[in-house]
Amino acid sequence: MALILVEAGRGTEVGHLSRGNGVVPRVLSTDEWAAQQFAQVELGDQRLNKRALEVGAKMAAHPEASLPNQMESPSALKAAYRVLNSSKVTMERLLKPHCHQTVAAAHRHPVVLMVEDTTELDYSDHPSKTGLGPVGNERGWGLLLHSTLAVVPEGREVLGLAHAQTVVRQPIAKPNKHRRHTEESRVWEVSAKAVGSPPEGVLWVHVSDRESDIFEYMATCMDLGKHFLVRAYQNRVLVWDGEVVPMEGEESRKLVDYARSLPAQAEGGYSVEVPARKDQPARQAQVVLQWADVKIKPGSHAPPAMRHHSPLAIWLLRVWEPDPPTGADPVEWILLLDLPITTVAEAHRAVAWYSCRWLVEDYHMCLKTGCRVEHTQLDDAEDVRRLLGFAVPIAVRLLQLRQCVRQAPELPAKAVVDPLMVDVLALRQKKDAETMTIGEFWQLVARLGGHQGRRSDGPPGWRTIWKGYRYLSDMTEGARIISTDSFHLLRCG
Repeated sequence: MALILVEAGRGTEVGHLSRGNGVVPRVLSTDEWAAQQFAQVELGDQRLNKRALEVGAKMAAHPEASLPNQMESPSALKAAYRVLNSSKVTMERLLKPHCHQTVAAAHRHPVVLMVEDTTELDYSDHPSKTGLGPVGNERGWGLLLHSTLAVVPEGREVLGLAHAQTVVRQPIAKPNKHRRHTEESRVWEVSAKAVGSPPEGVLWVHVSDRESDIFEYMATCMDLGKHFLVRAYQNRVLVWDGEVVPMEGEESRKLVDYARSLPAQAEGGYSVEVPARKDQPARQAQVVLQWADVKIKPGSHAPPAMRHHSPLAIWLLRVWEPDPPTGADPVEWILLLDLPITTVAEAHRAVAWYSCRWLVEDYHMCLKTGCRVEHTQLDDAEDVRRLLGFAVPIAVRLLQLRQCVRQAPELPAKAVVDPLMVDVLALRQKKDAETMTIGEFWQLVARLGGHQGRRSDGPPGWRTIWKGYRYLSDMTEGARIISTDSFHLLRCG
């Protein structure tokens, strides 16, 4: 019996508990969760609809297992292959209920960040797969997956996936290494259009990394009544008083150069969290902030329809680390956003929003290592996309489980998770089930997964929590079976 989280942000409907002015997600059983995610899938065939729900529930129960192990029986495996090989089934149709629920939840929060990124799904070890394109150093083969997570910045609550799209990268000549105007470069604009516009009085901000420093994407967000927070990649020529200031003989007027020339407006005592990267551990960096309002115009390589677009009035914010530790890469983020920065508090808010972008990287890690989508033996890219239609919501579910640990630690554990599960854990760890809080519950679950709970260990990650939760779920299911009348009748003969 595996449990994860319901879609967040649904008030006091089924799956949530009131907590002050907000809501707290309640952990659902696998069958409850699968019904929420897949019962409304419309594949044009009632038998396929039913099979999709069954496949989703079985995959959610054991996301890390292979498809044969997930399905548990030859007949169930055969039914799963029928779904994954059917031309009526698409990733978009499978994800439609989940994305619809996510966007609907995003309508009910005053501020929602649409954090997005592209990841490579590498199938180089499966050379028989068809329909793939180059990835990595272009010697590998796979798919690109672009994901847009809806996140409430307060508490970093993950509402769900607002949009997902796959792209097959096409081999191109080296001189065009920036891949301008390809399907790959348009994923950001496609995402902004697909998510749509927010309702009146609600702030949606698309948050993305350097690959999204594309004028058309930023203009699209503004045209749809949304906002953007993008890390700069291009050293654009800025627009001053409607005219482009030439570089020759004057102070540098390109965006990056200008950002670095600004005076510090907030320094000392402010730190940002730097996530772990390759051989560098996660750390806190003491940073300085600089900001100014600027105007940018379409670049010379913009599509013809965009070349005459009026300049965008935006703000740039430089976040940099003047004194990094020995051996560490210094922090420097030059951020572009269309919301004003006139105070230190507004600058801090923008930095905090940008830091939420790492959640989409965690989600992609969930998808690859928690759901093991790069290990599938399916032999065609279309079949892999259908598999993603099931795996993507499950990966979101794993990430939500980790976030649940941090949202409302003071609530009674039995108000959020299955009371029998709390009783089993309390008995296992010799604790009082009636007084156990949800914070204590998740700490004990993480210990079952191998987390030592030392100060130097930091908070448990989703992999540790999931491992402990699977172990506790199995124990709880055993306790449930033992407590049934059927078991007693069987034992008594």
